[in-house]
Amino acid sequence: MTQSSERGRPNFIIGLMLIGLGALFLLGQVFRVNTWQLMLPFFFVLPGILFFVGMTLGGKAAGPLAIPGSIVTTAGLLLFFQGFTDYYQSWAYAWALIFPTSVGVGLMIHGMYSDEPRLVDTGRRWLAIGLIVFLAAGAFFEILVFKSMVGRIVWPGLMIILGAYLLMRKGGQEGGSNGRIEAGAASSAEAPTKPPAQTKPIKAPAPPPPPEFEPIDKPRTKRKSTPKKAEE
Repeated sequence: MTQSSERGRPNFIIGLMLIGLGALFLLGQVFRVNTWQLMLPFFFVLPGILFFVGMTLGGKAAGPLAIPGSIVTTAGLLLFFQGFTDYYQSWAYAWALIFPTSVGVGLMIHGMYSDEPRLVDTGRRWLAIGLIVFLAAGAFFEILVFKSMVGRIVWPGLMIILGAYLLMRKGGQEGGSNGRIEAGAASSAEAPTKPPAQTKPIKAPAPPPPPEFEPIDKPRTKRKSTPKKAEE
């Protein structure tokens, strides 16, 4: 890491803080809201951003920092929305956006950043469960408890949209799995079958030759007696 990048890191963080504070004061002047009330969520959002900055600087080994970063950032954004709209009663069901929804988002970011598909799948399941709990609890409180007209229209519509998305996603996964199975069966059917290799017959070893025995009584050959030479 070069010295210029190390010197520019504090300037980057200070610049983010100044931009956030300036945006808060500008929103307070335009919409005539209490700026100091909006500053409380900023102290949650900034640490969440710093978690993600640390994850980026730490490499793949720092991927787990995405989980607390997602939780803290989601809490700060939720507080910012409630402070801006003065609708703090939404905490009755908005907690589902922090757990397990934000945890699922953090797991997905961690898995994609660290190249671990298993974490991405786990985070996607947590995200789906959190959204279902958030919509079901929100519809219950907004329609039956708070009895707001907006809740009677918005929440059922959101539930229909989420249900349609889950059905389409499930159908797409089943179609993809069936297509993979059919393709595998077709490829196996098209593969040429090789005839079994012919095995050569194994020849039995030749029997050893019979041993040769010498006869016990050999025919004695008569020695020819040579006539003695006559004495001279």
